[in-house]
Amino acid sequence: MTIAWSYCVAVAGALASTIDDLADALGNPDVKDQISAAIGDVKTTGRILLVISVVTVIARLRTLRRKDRCG
Repeated sequence: MTIAWSYCVAVAGALASTIDDLADALGNPDVKDQISAAIGDVKTTGRILLVISVVTVIARLRTLRRKDRCG
């Protein structure tokens, strides 16, 4: 379940980092300003979410591997 949640966080981070490009492509650049007002810099937030997701997956896989060795 933890790994599944990390994948959800990774998807949210990827979407957050590309939201301004998507907004420009859809013809609504005001979306970036609205999201920036709500959560801050969108690209930085997306990258932070991606890093959190990667660290969580690595930590969880590490503990799963450790449990397999112990029996």
